[in-house]
Formats: sequence, structure tokens, C-alpha cells
Amino acid sequence: MRIPNSLALRAGRDKTVGMRSAPLILASRSPARAALLCGAGYTFEQVVADCPEPPPAPGESLTRYVRRLARLKAETVAERFPAAWVLGADTALILEGRIIGKPADLRSATAMLMALAGRTHRICSAACLAGPCDRNGRRAFHTTVDTAWVTLRDWPAPRIRAHVALTTPVHWAGAYAVQDPVSCAIVARIRGDLATVIGLPMTKLHRGASSLFQV
Repeated sequence: MRIPNSLALRAGRDKTVGMRSAPLILASRSPARAALLCGAGYTFEQVVADCPEPPPAPGESLTRYVRRLARLKAETVAERFPAAWVLGADTALILEGRIIGKPADLRSATAMLMALAGRTHRICSAACLAGPCDRNGRRAFHTTVDTAWVTLRDWPAPRIRAHVALTTPVHWAGAYAVQDPVSCAIVARIRGDLATVIGLPMTKLHRGASSLFQV
């Protein structure tokens, strides 16, 4: 099922859930991440973390990089809501040690999928949960990261071009999305947590969050 954009803001529009009483803020515009939280039974508001994303520092591992960006997004939104829990997240698609971002257009999407076709790449998703400020104005930060591996089908170029024409690849890193009913056709295998591939390390996040606040 394609995840509608409206679902991302469903919890935020619920009149029974006000910002002051909400136990959690998702610091992301992603409707897929919001859908994962909704499906897991979390009550939350959604606030976009409007901050620049710096490139990896020299010598910085990509796992450390996604952890740093998840914390940066949590910190950016947490500054505005001192009494709330704030969840930041970041995901990177990695092939041969290089981050693969979103394609600029359909031509680059086709080239991207041709490079990934028949190969296994790595997905790293990090989540950073910032606790409410204590009486001294300090917050605790709880960060986790998870890795999954995805193999795309070894399709020939004409089939990939036909596939790209049926999807919206410019919205997705790697030019595909496992949560999209058409785009997922190119996915041959996933090893690891599906939610990690979508954008949140849900297994690790839920394990940590359950000990911190009521779901």
C-alpha cells in the first residue's frame, strides 16, 4: 500500500493529542517513518527538522555519520520543545562505501538502479531519542543504529527504464522504496529489519523506548 502523506500528520491532527501532552515528537517530514510509528501504536506529533545535513567528516564511518545526523535533527527540534520527547532519524543507502542519495531526474534514477541491479547494498538507519529537559535544562540522548542488506533484481536496462517510468524514484534514495507497491518489485531480497530499510530501526527503537516512556 502506498503510504499517503496525510497519514504522516494524522496523530498531530488528533484533537485529543495536544503538543503539551504529546509524549513524543517525530523530527522528520517522512510519511513512511510516521506510518511506522503509527502502526506500532505510538502517539506523536510531527515537526520537520529544518537543518542542513553536512557531509561525512574525513575518516568518519558511515554508521557514525547517520548517528550524528539523527542526533542533529533531534537537537534541532528539541530546542523548540523543552518538555517533549523528540525522535530524530537518518537513513543512508551505501554501496561500496559510498552513500547513494536521491536521483536528480528519471535519467539518473535509471542509471542508479542499473548500478544497483543484481548487487547487494547496505542500509543504515539511526534514531536518536532526546528526553525532556530536566530542572537544569539538560537532556539525555539515546541513540541507536541498525543495518540491513538489500539485493535488487538483476534486470536488463529496458526493464529498468520501464520500471522507472511507473514510479516516483526522485523521492527515494537509491531510486526505489520497499514500501511502495510498484517500486518494491525490483527488490529481490532483504536481510534484516524491513523497518530499518524504510527508515527507522524499529526493533531497537521500541526496545529502548519502552523502558523510557509509555507507548
